[in-house]
Amino acid sequence: MRKAKLQLDAVKAALEKMLGERVVMDINRGRNKFERFEGVLTHLYPGIFTVVSDGKVSSYSYNDILSRNIRFCSKK
Repeated sequence: MRKAKLQLDAVKAALEKMLGERVVMDINRGRNKFERFEGVLTHLYPGIFTVVSDGKVSSYSYNDILSRNIRFCSKK
């Protein structure tokens, strides 16, 4: 349990560095379907973070990153 807490803190620290920047994410929609999503990382909350793209706000859990359902990738 302690190791998971350390990993979660590392994810939050990494996202704090990207706050306010444009990010590109690959989101796993299931059955090997990935969707590329680009937006601005706007807010960090205790359980979730929000990304705004084209005026639409989407929220994601930090656990989505730990379980690799969301991957941050470089802009191509």
